[in-house]
Amino acid sequence: MKKKYYFILAITSFLFFLSCTKNFEKLNTNETKYYEVDLNTVFPGTLYRTMDLIGELNIQGRLLTFSRYGVLQFHASPAQDMGDNYFNKFYIGIIRDLDRLEAEYSDREGFENRLAIVKTWKVYMYYIMASMYGGVPMSEAITDGTVGIREYKYDTEEEMYTLMLEQLKEAGNLYNISNPALGDYMETDPVFGSGGGGRSDLSKWQKFTNTLRLNIAMHSQNISMELSKAHAIDVMKDETKLISSITEMAKIQWGKDVDLSSSYYFKRFIKGQTSFDGGYPGLNEYFALYLFSYKDPRLASYAQKSNELIMNGVAKTPNNTPPFLFTDTLVRRHAAFCGNDISDQEHYCPDHETHQLDGLNEQRLDSILVNYTMPYVPMPQEGIGLAAGWEWEFVPGREGQGIRYNDPLNRSSPYNSSYIHDDFLKEDASIVLLSWADACFLKAEAAVLFGLPGAQSYYEEGIKASFEQYGHSSELSEYMEQNGIKWNTDGMGYSDRRLLYKANINGKGGNENHLEQIYKQRYIADFFNCLEGWNLERRTRALRFPPFFLNGQSSDAEGYNPVYNYWNERFIYPISEENKNKEAYYKAIENLKTVSPHFRNDRWGDNIFTSLGFSKLNPDLINADILYGGNKRIRTSAQYFAKKYGKDYDEVVKNAKQLTGETNDKEALVKAYKYQFRELWSTFLP
Repeated sequence: MKKKYYFILAITSFLFFLSCTKNFEKLNTNETKYYEVDLNTVFPGTLYRTMDLIGELNIQGRLLTFSRYGVLQFHASPAQDMGDNYFNKFYIGIIRDLDRLEAEYSDREGFENRLAIVKTWKVYMYYIMASMYGGVPMSEAITDGTVGIREYKYDTEEEMYTLMLEQLKEAGNLYNISNPALGDYMETDPVFGSGGGGRSDLSKWQKFTNTLRLNIAMHSQNISMELSKAHAIDVMKDETKLISSITEMAKIQWGKDVDLSSSYYFKRFIKGQTSFDGGYPGLNEYFALYLFSYKDPRLASYAQKSNELIMNGVAKTPNNTPPFLFTDTLVRRHAAFCGNDISDQEHYCPDHETHQLDGLNEQRLDSILVNYTMPYVPMPQEGIGLAAGWEWEFVPGREGQGIRYNDPLNRSSPYNSSYIHDDFLKEDASIVLLSWADACFLKAEAAVLFGLPGAQSYYEEGIKASFEQYGHSSELSEYMEQNGIKWNTDGMGYSDRRLLYKANINGKGGNENHLEQIYKQRYIADFFNCLEGWNLERRTRALRFPPFFLNGQSSDAEGYNPVYNYWNERFIYPISEENKNKEAYYKAIENLKTVSPHFRNDRWGDNIFTSLGFSKLNPDLINADILYGGNKRIRTSAQYFAKKYGKDYDEVVKNAKQLTGETNDKEALVKAYKYQFRELWSTFLP
């Protein structure tokens, strides 16, 4: 076997985590350590570092927040990461090794499968970077190990997407599935190996390569529709070479070695923690609206129930933890509660004597305030209910008493929230990169945009794929019959608690509405794939979530608004690049200005609020100050909680008895829902 040596850091096993140097330019200078490049030795380490980097980007990089899938309470304001850390982890920790592997197999006959695998993963890394920063060094990022350079250009977004798509097309055609040369695969493949660690399934690798190509093609449509269309149509010519089952999904899994292979989330949130203060990812209210509005059974797979927190398989909620209680209004028959014992407020009527004499009591109804628990309690996007300059509106009819609305998501305990399901965060959690559902929704989108047949069937298959992925196939038919879910129908969703957003799905009509259904279903199916959730909204603006509101919190983000901010459109470049690679750095900013649909001049142009070229213009920017700036009075209405257990008091009692088997009304209510009577609001004749 021909040997090649390169100037790169040694990586000897799957569990070795590479330390990163401080400056990006070091990847273009000689190192002092050598090793023989081999896929089985090197590639598993790059996968492990990729997993940890994705986990870190989701949490520290705030992709979880940007995607609106989850909430971390300590991420209460915009922030600008200086970029150096992530640049080094991409280039020096991952891409440099992939570049050496690519060089190793590019001129070796009989190793086409290995080369295709390496090319695919390398493109995936650049896809993440282009999604984060815009144009980055690609064509000149890594040298061949013989000549070090300190000046390297930043490719434009169009150059990057063109190159990525070409390389994936080449990689997809390289695979020799039926008759691979001896050793032209990984012996222990962490992605597509039998049981997660056996020999590579080359067919699945090829399907990942081609599906990634389709994903990037659709992702790049705002850069060049011609480029997008050409690659999408080409890759869809043979759908048998795209991901088409649960077993073919591209996912990678951490291990159960606490110190070495365990998940980033386990190490970040669970390992060594002796107490819980609520600093754990919770289910975002805006995302939850879609699950609540359309009775989505995947809610149970995405989130944990209130006061039932499980961390790495261990129940954490202490005994006697106060429950979350929602205040609702119910109508009941007045006569059954028209008593004159003032000590029994639930049965006391201040007009008891009159009501007993006028003969109308059997017709009267009460409107009462009650408290009861909710099974799932989302987290608000921010830790505050009111932005700077806002105040709660007075409750109609109670202005004279000074009674105002308040935040219905106020909690009595940090355990009251629905935290993200343990399956996503546990020690040996998996990261799904592209799923069967993704492939279906991408095909549906391409069919609508490019006039191809089958959009509806692709869309429906995508929902089916997601339900199968999470074990809810038996509940699929009922879900699919709902307006907004059924193809070419509109669905009216719930509002968030501050009445700023509604989870409507406008699917009836032409292509634009059909795309909205496709986009929103992909967003729901991609829960916790934070990069894809963030990318989908920026490139489509289909979800149009409200901004993130502040109440005077400080921020290091230049150009932030102390009242509201739409979340990051990008990451800023490494601060070191301004000095180390100055000409190329400022050229990259000019390139960004040229293609950005919304550019801001803060921080000489390199700021987090400038949209990337692949993005659409956020249409809400023009009216944002009118909608959210200045003084504003807020009403609340947690529609997704209201009448949860029945349309009136009698129905709630009936359901409580059926649930618990209790025959006494009060005992059944308390046992089922921790029911509390609060107040007689009014008595009236219908």
